[in-house]
Amino acid sequence: MADGASGDTDLVAAILAKHWRIYEPAVRTDLGVSRITWHVGQRYWLSQSEEWRSAELADRAQLIQRLHCFVSNEGLPISVPEAVPCEIGRLVVTDCGYGWSLARHLEGLHPHSNDPDIYSAIAEGLARFHLELRLFAEHLPVAVPNGICVRARQNLERLDRLNLATFVPFTNHPRERELLVRAGVWLLPRLGRFELLPRQLIHGDWTPQNLLLNSSGHDARVTAVLDFESMAHDPVHVDLASTCSTLLMWSGLDRTVERITDVLSIYERFGGIHLEREDIYTAMLAHWLCHYWSWRDRLERGGFGLDVKERLSLRVASVLDFLCVT
Repeated sequence: MADGASGDTDLVAAILAKHWRIYEPAVRTDLGVSRITWHVGQRYWLSQSEEWRSAELADRAQLIQRLHCFVSNEGLPISVPEAVPCEIGRLVVTDCGYGWSLARHLEGLHPHSNDPDIYSAIAEGLARFHLELRLFAEHLPVAVPNGICVRARQNLERLDRLNLATFVPFTNHPRERELLVRAGVWLLPRLGRFELLPRQLIHGDWTPQNLLLNSSGHDARVTAVLDFESMAHDPVHVDLASTCSTLLMWSGLDRTVERITDVLSIYERFGGIHLEREDIYTAMLAHWLCHYWSWRDRLERGGFGLDVKERLSLRVASVLDFLCVT
């Protein structure tokens, strides 16, 4: 990008004018780590990503546009973003070394992870959104990337091929390889059971920052879902694991185990299924193990989000420490 904030803004203004004939001011936000997000006027959001990801993101944008149409046509209660095609009809355009996509603004309140009252709404909303995704997949079969169920074992095998002499640390954590090995030791006897759980289309990153609520009170409910970059076929436990990880790592709230139990109970009530806590813990650790490797691969290729690097080992360590005391 051009050096300096003004250069960045000039580039974005040129992209919006050239491809969408939009001339409203764009403001860079701190939303998202895998891309740069710009708020365009009051009506749009522009995503800027690495050019080499454009084909993958175009496929994902087509899927989300189909989901948006399905949700709108069926009158379902939880909305998803509507993509805005460029002048020649593409959902993702490449220009100036980047990929660009535009979506319409959705109204709602971003919940704060340190608010203990939001988690009942998040759990209930997840159960209802999983139903929407099942209905969507039944009407329009979709192809999505492999989820945690497949990638977790692949990543364990990958580490197994790297002995002490060939493993190259990626972060500055002094026990990086040890953490990965410990994660594998904990996961290996549990993955077989986890891989047998029913799978469906899931969001992949069900956290407060990716949700919009209608209010902040006790009657709050999820009205919209954002950021489908991690959508996959996986057990519903993977989405629940994202919420449980938020409680563990970012909420700052006490009584983590009790709050996780409450989230699972609410999901069971509205989702109509029984959940084993150990399957949720397996999903948590498997998620962060896969997160480590996917982000490592991406950053080694020169992707956005370099600030994520030093947190990769810490996320695995946080879950391992939690599992040791539960």
